[in-house]
Amino acid sequence: MNKIDNIMSEAEHAYFKEDNLEKVLQLTKEAIEIDSTDIRPLNLMGVVLFEKGLNKESITCFDKILDLDPSYNDAKLKKGQVLTELGKYDEAQDILDHLIDNEDDIKDEAIIAKLSLCIENGNEKEYQDTLKVCRKRIAEKNSKYLKDELKFIESIHNIMDKNKKR
Repeated sequence: MNKIDNIMSEAEHAYFKEDNLEKVLQLTKEAIEIDSTDIRPLNLMGVVLFEKGLNKESITCFDKILDLDPSYNDAKLKKGQVLTELGKYDEAQDILDHLIDNEDDIKDEAIIAKLSLCIENGNEKEYQDTLKVCRKRIAEKNSKYLKDELKFIESIHNIMDKNKKR
């Protein structure tokens, strides 16, 4: 293991085992100073910044990753999720639609992110259209992940729907 591998191992331990976000940020910064082209610390830093509510800073990390590797779909997905949180729904939808239509390796996660986006922006038609895509995908792939996530998403949608009717 090289120095960055050691730092990332410690950062992942701090993230997953200790829930110490400040330590993770310090370690990822250290790793980036050693090698600013290594995607791993940028990705973890982006996730932690998002969790801390530092959405613009988080997007900066994901943009740097996409500058280094434009095909890094996980960064595209995360950027779409952050844009949703920022209320930049059109930009988020463009990213998520691209992933759903073109990237089978991350399609399930993009479908769930898009359903969340539709709930967030109140676009019922787009929600129903994406729900059809989700159900078709479940039928094709028998995806436990999608089944489980869809249950959660539909419960949120139902709660939101009931609140609108009040």
